[in-house]
Amino acid sequence: MYRGKLWTRRVFTGLGTGMDTNERYRRLIEHGETGLYWFGDVPSFHGIDPDHPMAAGNAGVSGVSYCCLKDMYALFDGISLEDVSVSNNCPSMAAAPTYAIFAAYAEEQGYDLKKISGSVLNEPIHGVSSLYPTNCEPLDLTVKVATDVIEHSIKTTPRFHPLAPNAYDLAEFGANPVQEMAMTIAITREYIDRMLARGYDIDEFVSRTNIFGCSTDIHLFEEVAKYRAARKVWSKLIRERYGAKKPGSYRLYLSSHTLGSSLTKEQPVNNIVRVAVETLGCVLGGLQSVDPSGYGEGYFVLTEEEGLTNLNLQNILAYETGVAATADPLAGSYYVESLTSRMEEEMWKIIDKIEEMGGAIKATESGWIRQELEKGIIKKQKDIEEKKRIMVGLNDFVIPPEQEVPIKVGRDRPVEEQVATSKKREEEIKVFKEKRNKSKAKNGLEDLWDDAKKGEVCCLIPSMINALRADATFGEILGVIRTANGYSYDPYKMIDYPF
Repeated sequence: MYRGKLWTRRVFTGLGTGMDTNERYRRLIEHGETGLYWFGDVPSFHGIDPDHPMAAGNAGVSGVSYCCLKDMYALFDGISLEDVSVSNNCPSMAAAPTYAIFAAYAEEQGYDLKKISGSVLNEPIHGVSSLYPTNCEPLDLTVKVATDVIEHSIKTTPRFHPLAPNAYDLAEFGANPVQEMAMTIAITREYIDRMLARGYDIDEFVSRTNIFGCSTDIHLFEEVAKYRAARKVWSKLIRERYGAKKPGSYRLYLSSHTLGSSLTKEQPVNNIVRVAVETLGCVLGGLQSVDPSGYGEGYFVLTEEEGLTNLNLQNILAYETGVAATADPLAGSYYVESLTSRMEEEMWKIIDKIEEMGGAIKATESGWIRQELEKGIIKKQKDIEEKKRIMVGLNDFVIPPEQEVPIKVGRDRPVEEQVATSKKREEEIKVFKEKRNKSKAKNGLEDLWDDAKKGEVCCLIPSMINALRADATFGEILGVIRTANGYSYDPYKMIDYPF
């Protein structure tokens, strides 16, 4: 465990332009960050360009704006991709061109692709039941494209995790700890089965598809037991049901963003304590990568001050407390062991139920997963209202706002400045599209269209990379894939194919 290598210390990062985010990366690396967090804005998540009508006022506001290969040169300027891992949070169909653009940039910069490391969430199934339905459907197509990322990565970027299922969103939308892990494991099986159907052996790929992006709530022992139980379930599943032989195949790697909804806008200084306890839970649970929530997350995404606080929080746990000196330090505790066993048993019940329903896609399309999440949301809210769950400053120990301990929360920059950045990005992309070699871009997109027509047998990542090098954009790439499969070019049906 951590005696050999500490967990990767990340800070949730993404704002404005690539240059804006790059400046913050550099400062965080100076203060001990060992892995970059690349968080895109809402248009990037939905796979639309900054000049799309739906992107107006949103480009670069809640994350970094990117849609073409040249954006990568600003984002990673002066940063060695062989010295830090890069984790990207893009859980929709846009994850595939996000991986492609990262690989294309790394190769153009002369990196040995076998040495770069990181992950991309790349998991659209959960999005239909939570945040991103528009660009996660149709599921059969988006899952096919996500599987292409796995196939390409295991051959060309073997240290990269091409599938990091997003358990976090399930938790934010109502899943309890058992459901969070069980549903995520069931979802991951869809990709395992597709890779097996493509003719790959389980031991060829599963070791790179086993890092989950989880949530960590403040219930310390429950969260530690959740991670311990999930490892046991994963190991048994991969060994006994899939017949894996290599030990690396049935290890489960885990990363976490601590649970944002556990924080309050009221008395935000208290959130520092909450985040510290949750981060401790990540460490006691043996996670491989951690990026804590910001104490002001009830207001907006992390400010630079919050990011540095989170980084020092991790540094204090790593170097001052001694908790990293022992592997699985809570092992042997009667309570933790019994809780782990009980959660393992409950996880299997959910996994088997989803299998009986025909798998995670069927369980999603039937609405069952969404219904389960909605039950959880209602229960959580009711527990807070009835004070079955105490949240200090929210439903108990409340004080007037003027008596709160002052602490800086909000945005790094004024709203007006963010709107101006969005408008600037819109104009930049319009000029970029106008000045590029249109014939070259068109040819790249037409080659992608031809490959997309071939269906499951054709991995689309190489043709995505070629299209990006021809100055095609995310919106154009995803639009061409949709049209080749019989769907509208634009998911919002507001714009047409430009060529």
